[in-house]
Amino acid sequence: MPFEPFGYRFEINSPMSPSEVKIAIKSRKKGWFDAKNGARGWIVGPLICLWFSAFDQYGPMLFGVISSDAAGSRVRGRAGSDLNGVVMFSLLIPFMIFIVYKLISQGTASFRQLLVIAVVFLLGGPLIYWLAHKGRREAEPLIRFLRDTLTVSGKTLRRKSDAAVISRELVMSIGGERFSGVVTPNAIHDALIAVGTGSFVILEAGPETYIQTASRDGAYIVEKRDGGSFEHFRALRSNDNLRLAERNNDLFDFEEVREVFMAYASEASAPPFVTWEKMHLSE
Repeated sequence: MPFEPFGYRFEINSPMSPSEVKIAIKSRKKGWFDAKNGARGWIVGPLICLWFSAFDQYGPMLFGVISSDAAGSRVRGRAGSDLNGVVMFSLLIPFMIFIVYKLISQGTASFRQLLVIAVVFLLGGPLIYWLAHKGRREAEPLIRFLRDTLTVSGKTLRRKSDAAVISRELVMSIGGERFSGVVTPNAIHDALIAVGTGSFVILEAGPETYIQTASRDGAYIVEKRDGGSFEHFRALRSNDNLRLAERNNDLFDFEEVREVFMAYASEASAPPFVTWEKMHLSE
């Protein structure tokens, strides 16, 4: 696995022209200061920058370039956790080397000053890069947003969600806040796309009866409850399903969790790639 403190590379192809891509992103992204988590940011010329939260300045971020190609356009760049902080720290390194050189050459450097600089950059630096590498998949909600907005596969999944029929009255909570509108398949789809670190979606059919999902390592974990803490289950990948075999068997991608939630909302059987394992929780 490559070491990626500056985020991981992404490339998204779209049949739209670059100008249409920009219009589509601008029409879907949130305002900079919208309190709810979700993609927001700016587009200047061919450059695009998106981030996830109005409050977490060290949170997931995406930098990319929009360009044309024979099939339409592409957006490519890097996405990761705290990209701005990592870049700023990296830019400080040559500056601090120059400062240390000047202090030593002028004979004004004290042992204490050099020790502090050494601790910050020789010990703190590797820690900063390792944490950025470890959390780089926190940017997945931003990549999901672009795929849903720009790609053919994203629009296909959106049509599948729109075709679902919700057969019962549901209550949806997003990040602990009750969704105020009508719970439609489209609303569920949007809520799932925006699930990121620290957020979750709960779809409740009745008292102590719900399904919920949260983010882990850029993917989803899923649980459901059927009437009380003694009937609480977590979703696992079926043993006969080899898709995404390199992942843990309790992690699911967006397409899979979307299918699980739509099945629950329409009271259909769970998809065949899911099996439920009872969790032993105390009241």
